[in-house]
Amino acid sequence: MKINKIIAVIMIGLVSFTSCETMELELVDNPNALSPSQADATFFINSVQVDFAFWVNTMGNRSAALTRINQLSGRNYAQVYAPATFDGVWRNAYQGMMEDIRLMNILADEAGLTTHKGMGQVLKAYTLVTLVDHFGNVPYSEALLGADNLAPNADNGDTIYAAALEILDSAITNLSAGGPKPAVDFFYSGDTAKWVKAANSIKKKIHYTTGNTSAFNAITDYIKTEADDFQFQWGSNEVQPDTRHPSYRSSYTATGGNTYMSNWLMNTMAVGHGSTKDPRMAYYFYRQVSATPGFGGAAPNEETLECGLQTAPFHYLASNETFCGLSDGYWGRDHGNSDGIPPDGFLRTLHGTYPAGGTFDDRSFKGQVNGDGLGGKGITPVMLSSWMDFMNAYMNPSDMKASVLAGVKKSIEKADSVGGPALDAATVTDYVALVETDYDAASAAEKANIWAQQYWISMWGNGIDAYNTYRKTGLPTNLQQNIEPEPGTFPQLMYYPANYANTNANVTQRADLSERPFWNTNGPSNLK
Repeated sequence: MKINKIIAVIMIGLVSFTSCETMELELVDNPNALSPSQADATFFINSVQVDFAFWVNTMGNRSAALTRINQLSGRNYAQVYAPATFDGVWRNAYQGMMEDIRLMNILADEAGLTTHKGMGQVLKAYTLVTLVDHFGNVPYSEALLGADNLAPNADNGDTIYAAALEILDSAITNLSAGGPKPAVDFFYSGDTAKWVKAANSIKKKIHYTTGNTSAFNAITDYIKTEADDFQFQWGSNEVQPDTRHPSYRSSYTATGGNTYMSNWLMNTMAVGHGSTKDPRMAYYFYRQVSATPGFGGAAPNEETLECGLQTAPFHYLASNETFCGLSDGYWGRDHGNSDGIPPDGFLRTLHGTYPAGGTFDDRSFKGQVNGDGLGGKGITPVMLSSWMDFMNAYMNPSDMKASVLAGVKKSIEKADSVGGPALDAATVTDYVALVETDYDAASAAEKANIWAQQYWISMWGNGIDAYNTYRKTGLPTNLQQNIEPEPGTFPQLMYYPANYANTNANVTQRADLSERPFWNTNGPSNLK
């Protein structure tokens, strides 16, 4: 059965959702929510998988906006990431996914459905760790008790990290028990060995974040090849239920694109290595036009790109920042630019084939609408083999060069995995060689920046680990500054969601965004 048909069947019965704004997709409370008396474990695990994909996509986009992988459309961090910003993802984590997993486990235990339970545990562990990474101390031991505890206390982040490792160990045991498999597995099509690799990769991610090198290196059965990548496959159905990649839906509309690409990311990839543009650009981005007003010799246009007629802010000039636009039709926005919506929906650069399932940039330069390209049949990456290489590079500096080059190679090869013209093997080899040349000639600080930049590029589609890495290392050091000279404190942790802080007497809302996650006591304080 085709994936769009599978998703459609599942979502008709289980999920109701709506698009809230340009780059986000928040789930709403589902009036068709299942209970143990109405459903079986298979229905629950199907619902959890779909909800998890939306949840990761939203959290990944918000993290990516902070790290310049996505464009941030707000000048003040505290306003962009206000308490209400995360109400939906908080509700969907606790009242949605984790509650459904709890109910499913009751049924799974009764029926011996160890695979169902193991899959749910992997998704739960990733969710818990991500909540800690963004909010610090959050409810765990007192969560999901219903009327027995309507005001749960938060557990310390390190306690939840330890619990997540135990959950993943239990997941591996359950996945290895040979129990019946769900009828639908959106991630691995019933291959429990790959689920075990995903569980181990999340364990390595935890040890990478906390800096536990020995525990990190002790895990050897993890995601090492593209075939094992942990990712959700979207469909191309545009009728309710809409199964298309959320970023496709925001880019390919009747009125043109509704999101902006990050000028920093596009410029970094356009500069590339050895004066050669990164070959992933044609898969990542689709240019609707061949020129950007005011750049590369093109005439400025006040109506569509007003900043093309303006002088860059002083702090941009002082640090030689890219400002406003790029040449060759790469039409995005700077970090923090919130200058309204000009009539550029069919002019701005859109999401390409990877990972959103859009259009490959074949230099046709045509305005794109719904249905163009791959129709939204993209992926949401959760853990990829290339990411593991970049983590290995950081955790084992003596092998950094080999791991960085391996990660670059896998990431480039990954770019055409969703669709588009197959990458020529020589193109991949040649570009990796250019990265190696630049790496060999670089200082120690420049080598670290190459590692971070390439890691960033590989995380197009999910910036959660970029957010963690930036807070942990302060790399890369050449991230574009906010267009606002004083954007406020960079979020070390987010405000607690309003629906949690305002209704729980045991919660004290943060005064600002300076509080750090437990694993980042020694990280840089000058993040921008």
